[in-house]
This record gives sequence, structure tokens and C-alpha cells, in this order.
Amino acid sequence: MDLRQLGEFGLIDRIQKRFPPPAMPVPLGIGDDAAAILPSSKQYLLLTTDSLIEGVHFDPAFSTFQDVGYKSVMVNVSDIAAMGGAPRYFLISLGLTNRQTVEEIDHLYKGIERGSRETGIDLLGGNIAFSTGPFFISPTVVGEVPKKEMVTRAGAREGDGLYVTGTLGDAAAGLALLKKGIETRRFARLVRRYRRPQARWREGRLLAKMRIPSAMIDLSDGLSSDLGHLMEQSRLGAEIEADRLPLSLPLRATSLQMGTDPLEYALHGGEDYELLFSVPERKVKKLERMIEEGLIRATRIGRIASQRIGLTLKEPDGRRRAIAPGGWDHLRKDGRN
Repeated sequence: MDLRQLGEFGLIDRIQKRFPPPAMPVPLGIGDDAAAILPSSKQYLLLTTDSLIEGVHFDPAFSTFQDVGYKSVMVNVSDIAAMGGAPRYFLISLGLTNRQTVEEIDHLYKGIERGSRETGIDLLGGNIAFSTGPFFISPTVVGEVPKKEMVTRAGAREGDGLYVTGTLGDAAAGLALLKKGIETRRFARLVRRYRRPQARWREGRLLAKMRIPSAMIDLSDGLSSDLGHLMEQSRLGAEIEADRLPLSLPLRATSLQMGTDPLEYALHGGEDYELLFSVPERKVKKLERMIEEGLIRATRIGRIASQRIGLTLKEPDGRRRAIAPGGWDHLRKDGRN
């Protein structure tokens, strides 16, 4: 079916029927000029928006509409996770072109629906417009965090341990495989990490509730780049230990096959959406106990250091070298730092 035949309000009605009423009390949801919510007492509202633009953030040759819809939810929920918050509601803005069909938008919203169901957030509305440029999707997610538990990028202190959830570099390796036309069962995990990342909101919420991180950020642009943001906000330096970086077996196998260095993916590859956080030494034992008990999967990768050392990598042989941020930069022509 052609979108022009369905029309804007027909599409809105089609979307509304796909999503159930909000699980939490909402005075006014989809259908009016704006939604209305009741903020919880003693909580901060967290608001974030992150767009996915065709040809910039995704290539239709590598991702389905369902992938894009799912990923659009996760990348925004990841920002809420980095603040230690719980995601609650979201809005979706679409820039449609004359190339999309109703069936493709149905697939897009099937992915959005799955992502929202997994993260427990409710759709409250959004906007649909015609784009004369590329197709884009721009969610806005609203979350909450108790005032005393919010985590920012600015709280790290010299001597804090540096931890990261999950594994690093998988998404970047997955994209590299797709660009080379290599998509096999052996490397399915890496491709899936690129197409359908997982926002670590449960981990972020748990860490904040237990008052463990002094600072936290999600890894959207790459470890070196995002750690650089945390260092800048905290006005400190950092040292990463190369042999501590958590690398998955598929990443190691991919790097061996393609003749690439897995550390490059781990340091500079983006879109892992893991959480990077600093931990005061007095809280390290508490965190390590949680890791041992399987409450959270995290790895110590280094420490926060004096600002004068900048960002340093400690090699397995003990040598140290300065590294420059090499992740994604939206305003540079090629996207790289």
C-alpha cells in the first residue's frame, strides 16, 4: 500500500492500534496536541533524543526496517541507562520520503514495539513529516531516577577504577563484516550486536541504586571517544590496560580472518552501547562481589588518573602510549574523530 493513499492520520491510527495503553497512569496519551504525564515525587525526569538517519547512521543494505526501529529505541534508552535511570515513556518522530511503503513502516514499528516491550516503555505520541532528504527516525525517551541516585559524567576522581559492562568492539566488527559481504552463522553474534544492540538499563539502574559509580557514560561513539568525554567532564586523565579489555571470541576470530587488530575495534569502534563507569576504591569490593554473584557482568579495564597523562594505553609488555579519541564524530565529514 502507498503511504500517500493511507495518509498521515491513517498512519497515526495504524500506529496507535499496534501499541497497548500505557502500563503506568498517563492523564493524556496519543491523540491530542501533546501528551501529559505525572512526574513522580523525589525523582528527576530524564529526557533524551537521538536520531537515526538513512545513509549516516544506517544503511538499508545492511539493516531491515525492523532492525532500525528496534535500534532506535535501544540507543535512546541507553542514554537513560548511563544516568542510572529507568526508562518510562517515548515519542517517535519520522521523516518519511516517497520511497517507503506502508509495509516497510509496519516493519519499522514492529521493531519499535519489540524494543519498547523489552525496555518497558510506553508510546505517548510523536510527529510524522515528509522529508525531501533522507529517511530518518528520531525517538525521544523520558526516564526517571531518584534525585540522590543520578549519575553524571562529571563525578570521577583520580584513583577510581574504570569498569565496562559486556564486551567491546563487537558492533564495529559486525559492520565491517557486512561491508565486506561476510555474514555467516559463525559471526552472527557480531552482526546482531550491530543491528540490534542491547541497552544496559537494568545494569545502569542497579549500579545507581547501589551507589557504586562516581561517573558513567554509554559507549555509543567508541571507548576512546566516550572515555574522552568522561575525562573532559571530570577534568581528569585515564589509563586503560590493553590485556584487560573484554573481547569476545567471535571478535578475535573475525580479526584473525580479516587481518585486523581486535584492540582497534575495542578502542575505537562505536555502537556497543555498553556502560563505562568509574568506581571509587572503597566501593570496588562491593562491585566485585556483585560480579562474582552474577548480578552484573562488568570488567575492570583501567583507572582514572591525573589530567596531565591524558588518555594512556598500557600495553601487555608494560609499555605505555598515548591514544587519541578515534570514535564517531557527527559533525566531521567522514564521521570519525
